[in-house]
Amino acid sequence: MASGTLYTFPDNFRAFKALIAAQYSGADVKISPGFKFGETNKSKSFLEKFPLGKVPAFESASGDCLFESNAIAQYVSNAQLMGANSRDAAFVQQWINFADNEVLPASCTWVFPCLGIMQFNKQETEKAKEQVKKALGVLNGHLSKRTFLVGERISQADISVACNLLLLYKHVLDPSFRAPYIHTNRWFTTLVNQPQFSAVIGPLKMCSKMAEFDSKKFAELHGQTAGSGKKEKQPKPAAKKKEKEAEPEEEEEEEKPRESKDPFASFPKGNVPKAGET
Repeated sequence: MASGTLYTFPDNFRAFKALIAAQYSGADVKISPGFKFGETNKSKSFLEKFPLGKVPAFESASGDCLFESNAIAQYVSNAQLMGANSRDAAFVQQWINFADNEVLPASCTWVFPCLGIMQFNKQETEKAKEQVKKALGVLNGHLSKRTFLVGERISQADISVACNLLLLYKHVLDPSFRAPYIHTNRWFTTLVNQPQFSAVIGPLKMCSKMAEFDSKKFAELHGQTAGSGKKEKQPKPAAKKKEKEAEPEEEEEEEKPRESKDPFASFPKGNVPKAGET
């Protein structure tokens, strides 16, 4: 039975995949109590184990270090969850890939702007909504004659797909939007009310009103970064004034190059930002 420490921030739906799997398999998985996102995952000791600095990340009691949520979930899982035979294992993997390739990108594009995490793009959001409808429709058809995605019991396929649907059901899939997908809704509701799920995600309140992009919330979350950019431009007028006061008459001809307004003039030599750096 696997055991170890999971590094993650609170309410990380990606981490839920492994935590729920551990509830079913009996694996002893503890969340690192001292983890601070943006600090711990940038530390030297963390990067030595997990070079990408991403979470969730898992360190087993035997010293195995894993990143990527699906790999961690498989590590703490068991044969029943991952597929009792090669046929079932292939179908489980199919739905895990479906969750990441068909559900997750659309979910993030639609929901993240509503949470202020990223900027809103109307065209991309409309595309995401259509993709969500398509994914829900695929699930609805598959589940019309099945209780679970693979076999007669809950598998990692159910866990992974449900976790990637969580943000949608919590924030944007209001009653009218989700109404056509009765089998998907039945399946999802069944899962999140299982004790193994509720032990990890807690009681889930389904969306009653579709969330929308909040420009004020976005500004509050990202205003500090924008403000710091403005401060960097403020010293320029004072610097020009000092140059004019101190320049000798012999250097009048050097005024012409200054008119080029080099966009990197305010940066010290050796610290000019390169393309792609953030």
